[in-house]
Amino acid sequence: MSTIELKNLLISKIAGIDDEVFLSAINTILDSKSKSVESNNPDLQKIIMLTEQQKKEIQNSQKEYSEGNYFDNDSVNKEMEKWLREE
Repeated sequence: MSTIELKNLLISKIAGIDDEVFLSAINTILDSKSKSVESNNPDLQKIIMLTEQQKKEIQNSQKEYSEGNYFDNDSVNKEMEKWLREE
């Protein structure tokens, strides 16, 4: 039996289960496996769901950056050092 066939068989079996406790146990097993995969693969990225406001803020930030509206780290550090010396 191929991996795809086995996955489809498991999916159809799980779809027929109505026992919440049993389904919760299966979910726990699957969660522990996905955590194991994540810890063994640092390049695996988690999906983050953003709100519309967060998406707008990111777009605005990207626009400001592309227009040159930013300060590089060295400039900010020099400005902070100057400010600290004045105090």
